[in-house]
Amino acid sequence: MSLPRLVLLGLLLACVVLTARVSQQYARHIDVTRSGIHTLSPGADRALTAIGGELEMLSFEPDLPVQRANLERLLAPYLAHDSGPKLRYIDPERDPEAAREHQVAQLGELHLLRGPRREVVYPVSVAAIDQALNRLALQGQRWVVSFTGHGEALIDDSPDGLARLADHLETLGYRMLSLDPRQIEQIPDNTALLLIAAPSRPYPAPVLAMIERYLSTGGRILWLGGEADSPLPAALGLQRLPGTVVDAAAARFGLDRPDNAIVSDWPTRLLPQSRTEHAVLHRARALEATPGEAWQQIAALRSSAMSWNETDDLSGRVRRDPDQGERQGPLVVGAAFESVQPNGVARVVALGSGQLLGNTQIGIAGNLELGLGLVRWLIGNTSLGTETGAADLDIGWSQRTAGVLAIGLMAGLPLAYLAAGLWLRRRRRRA
Repeated sequence: MSLPRLVLLGLLLACVVLTARVSQQYARHIDVTRSGIHTLSPGADRALTAIGGELEMLSFEPDLPVQRANLERLLAPYLAHDSGPKLRYIDPERDPEAAREHQVAQLGELHLLRGPRREVVYPVSVAAIDQALNRLALQGQRWVVSFTGHGEALIDDSPDGLARLADHLETLGYRMLSLDPRQIEQIPDNTALLLIAAPSRPYPAPVLAMIERYLSTGGRILWLGGEADSPLPAALGLQRLPGTVVDAAAARFGLDRPDNAIVSDWPTRLLPQSRTEHAVLHRARALEATPGEAWQQIAALRSSAMSWNETDDLSGRVRRDPDQGERQGPLVVGAAFESVQPNGVARVVALGSGQLLGNTQIGIAGNLELGLGLVRWLIGNTSLGTETGAADLDIGWSQRTAGVLAIGLMAGLPLAYLAAGLWLRRRRRRA
C-alpha cells in the first residue's frame, strides 16, 4: 500500500476517534417524533429555569435494570436541562428506613425536591412531571379565596359552579376555598387571589372596606360581574353599560345564541403564552373605566366589531338601536388594573361575565386558558405555563389486530421475499 493511502487511512481513523470523543463530551439529541415526546414542553422548560439548580429527583425504584433504564429514558430531557437537576435512586426493599422517612406509599414513586418543598409523582408520566414542576416553581402564597354568602357561584358541580376551576387550580398548585366575608375581620394573609364570583346581592359597607384594605396591602382580585353592583373600590372608576353584549360573530363559531361575546386578540401582557384564538363570554355586560391617579388600566378584553350592548329583549330579531344608547363594538368586556401600594403591587381583573369560569362555560373555546392566564397574571406567575405534555407513546393492539400482524410478519413477509426471489431468478434466466 502506498504512502498516500496510508496517510489517508490514518487521517480517516483519527477523524472517527475524534468524532467519538467529541460526541461523548458534547451530546446532542434530535427529536424526530411528530409529537415531540422526547423534548421538553415549553412549560417544563420555564419551570426548570425558574427552579434553577435546586431540583433533585428522587426515585424509589427497586434495583431492576429494565425499569430504571425506562425511567432514565423518560427523564432524559429533564436531566439534560441547563439548570442541572440530579437523579438519585433509593431501593425501598434494601433501605426501608429511607422509604419510611420520605413517606413512600408505592414502589416506583418519583419525588421532586426543591429545598423543603416536595412533589410526589405516581404513576410517572410526562404530563404528571410537568404539572409537578409547575407547582414547585410557583412563587408566593397559594390560597385562592372565593367569597360566599351573597349569591356567588359555589365550588360545586352545579352548571354555574366552580368545581372544575378548583380542579385546574389544584393542578397548578393552588388551594381554592370558600369564605363568608361577614364572618371574618380581614382576608387571610396567605391569600394569593380573592375571587368574587358573580354576587347577586350587594356587600355591606364593612365587607367593602375590607376589600379596600386588602388591595392597599398589594392584594389581587378577580371579579366576575353578577347582578349586584361592583364591589371594587370607586377609585377604579368602573361602570357597566346598560344591556347585554350581543355579538354577530358568535354565529361563525357555531353558537346559536347572540348573547355570546367573542373575545379575540388577547393582550400579550396578560397572556404571553396564549395558544387559543378566542374565548366566549356568555351574557356579558360592557364595561367602562376611568381610573384615578393611583390606578392604571393595563389591558382590556374586547368583543368583536360586530357586537353591541342590546338593551331590549333578546327574543326575535335583534338589531342595534343607537337611540337607546346601544354602542357599536368592539366593547370592553374585561379590564385589568394595577396600582403600586406601599406594601406591594395591587392587581384587579374585572370581567363583565359571571359565567366565564362556570362548569358549563369553562370548557368552551379558550375560556379555560383565558381564565387560568388571568389568574397567573394576577398572582404574578405569568412565566409558568400549563401546556399539556406530549402523550407517551403507547400503542395498544386488539387480539385480532395483533394476530394479523404476527401472521404477516412471521409468514407473509418471508413468503413475499421468496416470491420476489423466484421472480428475479426467472427474469434472469430469460435474459
